[in-house]
Amino acid sequence: MAQEVFAVPARESALADRFGRQITYLRISVTEHCNFRCSYCSPAEGTPFFARKDHLQVDEYDRLIGVFADLGVRHMRFTGGEPLIHPHLPDLIAAAHQHGIGKISISTNGLLLARKAEQLQQSGVNNLNISLDSLEPEVFARVTRGGNLQEVLHGISVAISAGIPRIKLNVVLMRTENGHNLADLVRYALAQHVDIRFIETMPLGQAGSEAQNAEFLSASEAKMLIEKELGTLYPAFRPTDNGPARLFQFAEHPRSQIGFITPISENFCATCNRVRLTASGRLVFCLGQENGMDLLPLLRGSSRNEEIADEIRDRIWQDKPERHEFVTDPERSSRIFMMRLGG
Repeated sequence: MAQEVFAVPARESALADRFGRQITYLRISVTEHCNFRCSYCSPAEGTPFFARKDHLQVDEYDRLIGVFADLGVRHMRFTGGEPLIHPHLPDLIAAAHQHGIGKISISTNGLLLARKAEQLQQSGVNNLNISLDSLEPEVFARVTRGGNLQEVLHGISVAISAGIPRIKLNVVLMRTENGHNLADLVRYALAQHVDIRFIETMPLGQAGSEAQNAEFLSASEAKMLIEKELGTLYPAFRPTDNGPARLFQFAEHPRSQIGFITPISENFCATCNRVRLTASGRLVFCLGQENGMDLLPLLRGSSRNEEIADEIRDRIWQDKPERHEFVTDPERSSRIFMMRLGG
């Protein structure tokens, strides 16, 4: 019997994997620490301690931002933990600009936005994602384990007034916590003329696994709940660099898009264009798996930037998996500590 020959995608000079996906998006965690302890993200207590010496320093971030820019990355998102607590975040944003990154995003829980929004706008941030899982103060405080809803809403208002070009609200779908008031969240987004994304819970770490088991609400059901109260959602234009969200809008509200992100019910791994860099210098190839490479020894050794780039290119090509295994092998993702990995 003749041996079957399977075609392997041609390797290009841009950062790519064996499955033909071009990597143009890097999510950069600047800290594992956070001023919230959201129930689907972190355990109620016992957060691991991360020593400062094990963190990337500003000059090391700058080197890696330059390396990834040269490899073809065009979108960088600073995340955490909570990135707004990092004292040198403006320096990192400036480094991204200096290396020619055109799309610079921040993910935040919004608690410090009232103080930081103007600075973010002036530094050139053009995309801001803000977590907002409920408009009910008691529910918000319970999910975030102590967060103050009014401070976050004030921060959102300040960010809108500051003129940050694109603002999105991120809502993690939780059946009992916010499944009953999704339409209220959409009404709020429409009134503010911002976008909103609904995200299925993922079994990342103990906290994420427990939240998924207890609270899972599919995006398709969430969409039906919203339409039941607010009317038909129509497909919206989806830019090629918009990420995995399926976008919709109401005919009478063209300025706001409603998106649904479906890592569980309908995975989008075939179009994945991203990798993640942790604050400890580990490059992670897939949100749902631990495989990756440690860049800190290369940065603090004698490796030149070109050698680091070659190593990154080779490892992503060889080791970035075809897809996550949230459903078929949940143990893989259950070992991930979300605050360390970044969103």
